[in-house]
Amino acid sequence: MEEQTLPQWRFDDAYVGFEHENFTRSLKSAKDIINKALSLIYSKEFLVKDLAGLYEEGFDKLSSLKAFCRCKMSENTKDEQAIAIKSEIQSEISKLEMIKQEMVAKFSKLSDEEWEKFGLSHWKFYYEEQKNSWSKNLKNKEIFAELEQSSFTPIYAIFTHLNNLIDIKAQDSFGEVKNYSFAKCGGILKGSPDSVLRKNIFNELSKHYEKHAPIYVDALNMLHGFRQAKFKEAKCDIFLPSFEQNKISHEAINAMHSALKKRVSKIREAVTLRAPYLGKERMSACDLLAPSPFSTKAQIPYHQAISTIKSALSEVSEEISGFIDLMLKNRWIEASTRENKAAGAFYTRFNELKQARVFSTYMGTEAHMIQQAHELGHAWHYWIMRDMPSIRTEFPMSLAEVASTFNEAVLREYLKKNADKNSLFNILWQELKSAANFMLHIPVRYSFETEFIKARSSGLVTPKETNEMMKNAWQKWYAGSTQDTEEFLPYFKLHFYKIDQYIYNYPYTVGYLLSQFLIAKFRAKEPNFFEIYKAFLRDTGSMSVDDIIKKHFKKDIKKNEFWIECIDGALGYVEEFKALSKK
Repeated sequence: MEEQTLPQWRFDDAYVGFEHENFTRSLKSAKDIINKALSLIYSKEFLVKDLAGLYEEGFDKLSSLKAFCRCKMSENTKDEQAIAIKSEIQSEISKLEMIKQEMVAKFSKLSDEEWEKFGLSHWKFYYEEQKNSWSKNLKNKEIFAELEQSSFTPIYAIFTHLNNLIDIKAQDSFGEVKNYSFAKCGGILKGSPDSVLRKNIFNELSKHYEKHAPIYVDALNMLHGFRQAKFKEAKCDIFLPSFEQNKISHEAINAMHSALKKRVSKIREAVTLRAPYLGKERMSACDLLAPSPFSTKAQIPYHQAISTIKSALSEVSEEISGFIDLMLKNRWIEASTRENKAAGAFYTRFNELKQARVFSTYMGTEAHMIQQAHELGHAWHYWIMRDMPSIRTEFPMSLAEVASTFNEAVLREYLKKNADKNSLFNILWQELKSAANFMLHIPVRYSFETEFIKARSSGLVTPKETNEMMKNAWQKWYAGSTQDTEEFLPYFKLHFYKIDQYIYNYPYTVGYLLSQFLIAKFRAKEPNFFEIYKAFLRDTGSMSVDDIIKKHFKKDIKKNEFWIECIDGALGYVEEFKALSKK
């Protein structure tokens, strides 16, 4: 895959660079807005609508500038300037949070007429949430805000720095030995067809993380120690903030995991059915994301991948394929291969400019094509909400994954329709990979992290205890379907070190299962599906997951039955794979 065939994003229609006036002017303006808002608060004589206007303007600017820093840090993980500036922006965001608290306190004095009169009705859902939030009982907020900057925010940077040090040697199937960075290791484990290289990378990473595990455990202890100090001060349950952040009830998450456990034997078949095709009785952890052994060696050119994605999504609506054209035309997609790029893929947006960006490293495989569809789903989800006030576009992670995983499902449905037997096998292989990842691997992460959090509430967690928790979580979900355990997962996966999300795993399973529910509706050609789907997405920033599903689909997600329906939809791929294997 030649680098010049792959799109590289640009920012000349945004902030250009850290020294450019577009960036410096926006940052200065944001600081001025915050100072003005703080002056209003100190004066004690202000209208809440004035403070809300300043907050919204400041939020749009700072959230955009922070997103720009993430973009620059991702295209070059060694960009120290980006890290420093992000820290400066985060400091301003902390002040913005204090302003928001004052604003929300003033909301309590508004009558129903005043909400409308002052043009603040778009804040009402947020206010109602905050009235019952765990954080309302948090005292010493200013002290915690200061400590956050010095002792909490740097944790994610520490994780990044640690993984930037990874430079391991591994041999491929041709006997060639090369050096591999953290990002390259991640890419290989996510889909390299070279089984020897996958195994060697896995083994070398195991050695590296076994040696350095205590440092990562220290970081996790710091992260959860700080959070639990806040939760203790607020006298709230240690898991409540996560469910509140994801706008989903604890009962719904319990029902989802209960349904997954009920079907876990069947779900494990998404792993065990693939093992013989890799020449094994039981699957190795390093092969969980391996491509189909019958996958073509020919690479899928980027333009062909995008054309296929557009054709698939146009069956839902031409509006979606037109949006992809816009993303490409504006050069809002980064897919090139270059040194020092971050691993993985993501979408972000610049609220101030009403623009989206997609980051990835396209390697020409079917898995990478599906990844493009996934991230473009995120971007389109934001795009159809960009006319709203930003507070109504802040959809939780539990709903953020719906459009992305729905895109994946639609793409695979499209690929299956005209596939020959080999191609169909490859597509179903990918379906089984996804099913196992979302319904086994993500629950492993959830089980591990919740156990770590519980243990941390009693004191520091040791590396030995961390390792035991990881093995127990793996056994709970994978059991005998694999021959080994991905023991370095707590140190390798950046999701455990995110400072802006409390538990960054189960929302992926929620999103996947909701997408399976939606794809069933799409397959059934339900009347006005696209209009219902779009209306559903536009409500994701102003309703809880429980309420939005009830409103648009008349379903109760606190009941096991709903999740069983979603899971059984995904398990249909297992039956299709079995039927094809017998032919």
